[in-house]
Order: sequence, then C-alpha cells, then structure tokens
Amino acid sequence: MKDRLITIALSMAATMGALKLDPTVVKELTVDRLIVRDELIVSDTGQPWEPGYEEQQIARGIYAKSVGQGVGGLWVRSRLIKGEIDDPFDDRFHALERDGTLRRTPGHISWNVWLDGAWRQMAIVQGEGLELSEVPRDQWNGGTHPGRIRLQTFRPGHSEPLTDALIGQGMMSLGGGGYGGGGLPAPSDVLQLWGGAMKSAPIAIPAAPRVISDDGSGRHEYALVAVGPQGSRTAPSAPVVAAGIAQLAWDSTPGADAYIVIRDGKALTGPLRIEGSQKEWGDAQDR
Repeated sequence: MKDRLITIALSMAATMGALKLDPTVVKELTVDRLIVRDELIVSDTGQPWEPGYEEQQIARGIYAKSVGQGVGGLWVRSRLIKGEIDDPFDDRFHALERDGTLRRTPGHISWNVWLDGAWRQMAIVQGEGLELSEVPRDQWNGGTHPGRIRLQTFRPGHSEPLTDALIGQGMMSLGGGGYGGGGLPAPSDVLQLWGGAMKSAPIAIPAAPRVISDDGSGRHEYALVAVGPQGSRTAPSAPVVAAGIAQLAWDSTPGADAYIVIRDGKALTGPLRIEGSQKEWGDAQDR
C-alpha cells in the first residue's frame, strides 16, 4: 500500500512538472466539480479583455470574477446563446439585502453607451415589488408577492431616468412622468394615459415595389398589400412593371407586420414577414 501511495505521489508530481513546462499538454479536462476562487478566463489570447478595450471592460471571450476583491460578475463578448429542451426560457434576478430585509427591486436590464469615460444607461426595463404603502410588509408571504414592470428612458438634457410605462396588476400607466419627479403614478384603471392624447394611425398603402432584376420572359405587373398585426389589409399599392419574372425590393410601411405580393392582379403569397427595414423577395416561374 505504501509503495502504491509513493507511486501515485510521484505520478502527480511528474504531471504537475509537465504542466509547468508545457501548459498545452492538457487538451481536455473532465471534473465533477470546478471551484474558481478568483478569476475564470475563456480567451484565445489568454487575456480577459479585448485589446484596446480594457477601460471599457469588453471581454475577449468570457471573464468571471468572484466578489472577494471589488466588484464581481460575468462579462461575455459576442452572443450569449441559451437553449433548453422541454423547458421554457427562464432568466431570474434574485437579490437579498444583507440584513435579510425585503429588497423590492431585485434586478433590471439596461442598454448602455460609452460616454465620458464610463458606461451610461439609455433605457431600462426594471422589475419591482409594489410599494409597502400598497401591500404592507407584514402581508408579504409565499402566496402574496406582487410585482410590476417599469420601463424607463433617459431624456435629452436630463441625467435621471424618466418612467415611460408602468405595467402590473392587469393595469398600465403611460406617459412622461415629469422631470425630477417620482415617475408615473401607479395605474388605478386598466389603461391610464398621463400628459398626452391617444391617436390612432391607419397603415398607409405601401409604395410600389422596386424591380431589382427580371428574366426578360415577358411583361408582368407587381404590387404590394400591407398587413397589420391584427390581420387587416390595405388596398394594393400602385403597380410596377417588369419585363419578366422579377426580384423585388421595397421599404417598410409604418405599422405593417407583413406583406402580400400581387402579380398581374393575383396574390402570389400569403403574408410575408421579412426582417429589416428594406425587404427583398424573388418571384419564381412555377408560381
């Protein structure tokens, strides 16, 4: 048994020595549990930050730091892709006060721009609990934990966010809220509009599509119908003439969710949903 322990110790020492001499020896590491006490760096350069963006702390790949010294967190460069099988997408924000008291605002998502040497917020989506004046603290329990969503933006010439919408309890407030104030009042009805007026704008008839190219097989006329999110349809646009089966392009129509292409007075497609403000679509001979 003693000889075996000595052999294991020598093997481990040899492995550690090899790692120090050539850190590329280990190509794959399989563990049941990994504990990182300070930093975790996933980077093709071995550096946590993208060269030239150290001040902005733009990660080269993934950088994680514990809360032991200063601010801890997880920085991710490029896409953050999440997927699951047989389970819904689920992101949660958990937060506790250190003394165990209730934290009514456990988290928010913000969109930021780098200005004057720091990241500055432009827009915020924040989850929050109701005010204690609405639900006293002693009434909060496992069956009563009400919350709402606050949408905020930063307006020109103002350094504090302004609440633009407050949604919760089946009710919603919309409006500006006023500079320097406490934001929008909590809604007392299904929909309340503060400091403005409601205006409805119909979907305009689309402009005629543009012909990018055609195959010269014979004259055709193309037009567009815009479709709203509820399925309502506009009248057809003015037609455009092509010398054959055509590749078309057109600009988005405000309020339109999809488009129907008409060729020679006949609808060729069901509602087309095409990404981007500029749409492109190609006809096919066998339609």
